[in-house]
Amino acid sequence: MALRIGSTVINCADIETMTAFWSQALGLTPSSTGAGDDFRVLRGERVHLSLQVADTPVTARDQMHLDLFTGEQAEEVARLEGLGAIVVRHHEDPDDDYVVMRDPEGNEFCVCLVLPKGD
Repeated sequence: MALRIGSTVINCADIETMTAFWSQALGLTPSSTGAGDDFRVLRGERVHLSLQVADTPVTARDQMHLDLFTGEQAEEVARLEGLGAIVVRHHEDPDDDYVVMRDPEGNEFCVCLVLPKGD
């Protein structure tokens, strides 16, 4: 199995307020503080927390999700489907390739393609 939790993602309306809060609360360093960011990783020594601007009002149901990192995305998606997950959509971009899935109870999570450095 080549799957690991990469980050917990919090959907938010105000990324600046959430960056300030979570960075200070957990001693994390933002990957960026650029105006107009719609996604930001707060990095720590042992944990990452990601903030993502939500396109729709955030509800309790879709407040957080897991990003699972793998170098073997297709194989892991197939394995997870075999365990009862379903594919919602596949976002393919050269710098951001992930598959949104739902677990057997409908909770969404992402299987993100992460290649070794230098690839």
